[in-house]
Amino acid sequence: VFFDGNHTKNATLTYFNWCLEKANEQSVFVFDDIYWSEEMKCAWKEIKAHPKVTTTIDLFFLGIIFFNPDLSKEDFVLRF
Repeated sequence: VFFDGNHTKNATLTYFNWCLEKANEQSVFVFDDIYWSEEMKCAWKEIKAHPKVTTTIDLFFLGIIFFNPDLSKEDFVLRF
């Protein structure tokens, strides 16, 4: 699932929770503009902390999350 559009914390978390209902262990969510605003930074932080989220990759301009329980609970940050 690719999330882009409404750059508010509330909307981002609402969309995340809606999609989470349909997610499975092989799902991958991608969030655009995770540092676009303070609200987006807060939303990204909450999403990373969600118990179903296992691994995250922070590429600054976007964030990728995985739900696979075979992956370690880790947050990777790549700056390039």
